[in-house]
Amino acid sequence: MLKKRSDKLKFFSLHIIVAIITLACLLMNGPMRPGLPIDTTVLERAEFIVANQALWATSWMVWMASAIGLFVFCSILAGELKSRMRARIALTIVAMGIGPDLIAEVIYAFIIPKVVLLELNLDIMQSLELIASHLTGFLGNGLYNLGGLALTIIAWRERIFPIWVFIWGLTSWILGLSLSVSIAIDYMAGAELFTATSMVLSTSWMLVIAYIRFAPQGLRERWNTP
Repeated sequence: MLKKRSDKLKFFSLHIIVAIITLACLLMNGPMRPGLPIDTTVLERAEFIVANQALWATSWMVWMASAIGLFVFCSILAGELKSRMRARIALTIVAMGIGPDLIAEVIYAFIIPKVVLLELNLDIMQSLELIASHLTGFLGNGLYNLGGLALTIIAWRERIFPIWVFIWGLTSWILGLSLSVSIAIDYMAGAELFTATSMVLSTSWMLVIAYIRFAPQGLRERWNTP
């Protein structure tokens, strides 16, 4: 009975996590886009951020929640593994990504708008954008994906899910690492592509894990096919 309650909580928690991450992605590709250094000038970004401060800050707070959500997901996955020491090491790598990620999001959400409002040199804003993008896109994201990749490999070695689920997860983490490489080499078109593909695959993979490991028994049996 206790395990059923635990599985039910994990099942619904994963749906909530996926919903939060999906919302964050939609915000980034929609309302937030004019403020991001993708296809805009620094002046255009500054004007957008000043005109939409509440939206801008709130959107980044959704991304902060996504970071915590990803860690919760990885914690749930790690809890399913028998190799406790290896799982802890992999989960620690994921946890190490939270610090730089949240710092970057605070810079984006609160510090950059203050720089713009104080009418400081736009070069300062560009420098902060560069620092923040590498903290979140390279360091934070890289650690998330390295840790997630390690957890997925451990899970596959323990055969806790079918091969197609392993390949799905492996692909999503590798695409996430490709995002980090794109940020490091300042390839923003690639960063945008890998962000979109990795997020679609990883969020859908989280739902697959939810149904394979934690769904009610009838649903679980349907998903656990080779």
